[in-house]
Amino acid sequence: MTQTLSLVKNCFQQIADNHPLWNHEFLMLCRSGNLFLPDVQILAVQMYKFSKEFNRILASILSCCQDESTQLVILENLFDEMGQGDVSQSHPELFRQFTRALGIYDETLAALPTAPETLALIETYLQMPHKYGYLAALGAVCYASEGIVSSLYTQLYKGIVGAAPLPKQSLIFFEVHINVDDSHAAKLARVIEPQIAMIEDDTKIKLAIREAMDARVQFFNGIQRQIFKYSLSFNSSLLVNS
Repeated sequence: MTQTLSLVKNCFQQIADNHPLWNHEFLMLCRSGNLFLPDVQILAVQMYKFSKEFNRILASILSCCQDESTQLVILENLFDEMGQGDVSQSHPELFRQFTRALGIYDETLAALPTAPETLALIETYLQMPHKYGYLAALGAVCYASEGIVSSLYTQLYKGIVGAAPLPKQSLIFFEVHINVDDSHAAKLARVIEPQIAMIEDDTKIKLAIREAMDARVQFFNGIQRQIFKYSLSFNSSLLVNS
């Protein structure tokens, strides 16, 4: 049984590891240190728009979940996202420390529009529990979000620090996700895998993982679209349009 579960986990992980996302041009620019400050500002705004919705994504899965042990793991994850009760340590607030360091005030950040590709990524996750069931939705969070965040954010981090000299305090959001989300993924995997009772469950989880990864590709397509279409002046306020 343990060997079977291990094979299932490896199969899910391979979908994420072998996805075309990792060959995306924007990530290659990050890895090579070829981002500029305006690029990082555009990325930051849209990352924030998604990141601040992650609590709702977890809550939407929780609302559809009837298994108590799984509920507890989701709640623990959600509690971490909310700073374990300390508002100053909530992940949206940690991200706003980053955007402030980039010169984007909170009021500006809130007023800037969510790009269509970012909105599609958010909606993809929010619709998962209703489309595939809570288990598949949790699989997408586990393998296509928490499970890839350490690698993904490490690459983004390299591009960000290469583009602008930022204080270490402003980068805590990235350090937390690079160092913590692997444990989140492991906990989620431990509750998901024993609940896979039928081939249909396995199929739905695979579909959900692929759909989430595909939506992430579109997210970065949206970043590139905005970088190409709009230039940011160092002497004027940030203008990012969808």
